[in-house]
Amino acid sequence: MEPALPLGILALAFLSESITEYLFAGPLSGRGLGRYLPYVAAGVGVVLCLAYRIDLLESALGLSPGWPPLGQALTGLVLGRGSSYLHDFYTTFTKPKQSS
Repeated sequence: MEPALPLGILALAFLSESITEYLFAGPLSGRGLGRYLPYVAAGVGVVLCLAYRIDLLESALGLSPGWPPLGQALTGLVLGRGSSYLHDFYTTFTKPKQSS
């Protein structure tokens, strides 16, 4: 695995979460369509991985699909799903501590 790949995956997961939250969370929630937000996040993750040609299965495990965009799309689905976990982790550890 390339040394910069894990950092790139984290950066894209954070970017995916940010794009989803800023562009889609408000409009979807306002219309009562918030239940579709995980699918939007997955779509954003797939688009980002296809755009940057990131295939985690090939880089980390050496698994190469017959059609390269398939590996990139699968990585995008994982990235879109994991972006909310990354966002929760980030907000947990970057929130200012409240004094009692």
